Amino acid sequence: MNPFLSDTLIVQQTSSFLSNNFEIYNPDGEVVIRIKTEGSLGSRLVKGDRRFTLEDAFGTPLMQVRDPMNFVRDTYEIDDPNGNPIAHVRKRFTFFNKRMDIELPGDRVIEMHGNFLGFEFEFRMGDRIPAKVTRKWSGAGNGYLGRSTYALIFDEEAPDEIRKVIIGGMVALDLIREKERN
Repeated sequence: MNPFLSDTLIVQQTSSFLSNNFEIYNPDGEVVIRIKTEGSLGSRLVKGDRRFTLEDAFGTPLMQVRDPMNFVRDTYEIDDPNGNPIAHVRKRFTFFNKRMDIELPGDRVIEMHGNFLGFEFEFRMGDRIPAKVTRKWSGAGNGYLGRSTYALIFDEEAPDEIRKVIIGGMVALDLIREKERN
């Protein structure tokens, strides 16, 4: 099953001290993508970067999101399963809103906009909105256990290539939010 065919995906993140793991479900509640933190604690302490592998429900790699060590501005790399870059995610400085760009080959840009306090995000590509994100609270107990849930709603005309990098952008956005909390 192609995980990029569904127009609605539910993203659940489980955070702990050493890892951020995600599962993405279709509207029927079936896991369509698993996102796992890669690398040992030692490699993360020495290198400072983290790698997240996105796999389909059968364990086939779909892409990776890399969180390289940087000091000035949060940036993330999205690679295909073979390690070739397909997008670059960069946080922009703003006072009240979250703003991030997903830069694609060919000078194409998907802008991520969101209300800092409202947990509502959308992805803009020129005058089009290929996807929106709504954060859904999965209950007070889950929040204290480091779990959060999001609905990712795609425009039905958004191609797989765009859906894929938006999912990678969601992972990057969650990582940035976690860094800001700590």
